[in-house]
Amino acid sequence: MNLEELSARAQIHDVLLRYCRGLDRVDMNLVRGAFHEDAWIQFPKSLHVGSVDGFVEFLTGEMPRFVRTMHFLGNSLIEFDGPNIAHVETYLSAYHQASARHHWNGDYVKLWARYLDRFEQRDGLWLIARRRLLVDWMYKYPADGWFDDHPDASVGLRGGTDPSLSPVAGFDGTPLTKELWPA
Repeated sequence: MNLEELSARAQIHDVLLRYCRGLDRVDMNLVRGAFHEDAWIQFPKSLHVGSVDGFVEFLTGEMPRFVRTMHFLGNSLIEFDGPNIAHVETYLSAYHQASARHHWNGDYVKLWARYLDRFEQRDGLWLIARRRLLVDWMYKYPADGWFDDHPDASVGLRGGTDPSLSPVAGFDGTPLTKELWPA
């Protein structure tokens, strides 16, 4: 493994993490920034199959109907096919608390799935060119039984209000602003 491959792996991993942050914070700019302009998305037909712009439009309507979500990435196998293409399989578990506006009607749903991505490096940026979601299984927990005995500690802040979205300093101490992050 050489320095270029290590750098590519780190960039790919960061794209995956920013995508999940975008979902959980309902920040569609972060979600959109994970994909090339011409990316193709293949989720289950009941959700979305088509362009990345259509996918972001779908998520713009879908994600606010959850009270909160939390996406965890697990094993991620990155296999390179030349210097500018990587095939990436990433395990995912995601928690969803539906609002009354969602068809899950207040229930909690856990999803175990995998992202199958084709990343391409274009103009020096590794972004997703193709994404497929394979759902391995799901479990719906009834709304009763869940509790929060520390409501002052619960955040679930969405729509740009979460403190994790504030710029932090990079290795050189320069604040990382959205202008410095790849779009």
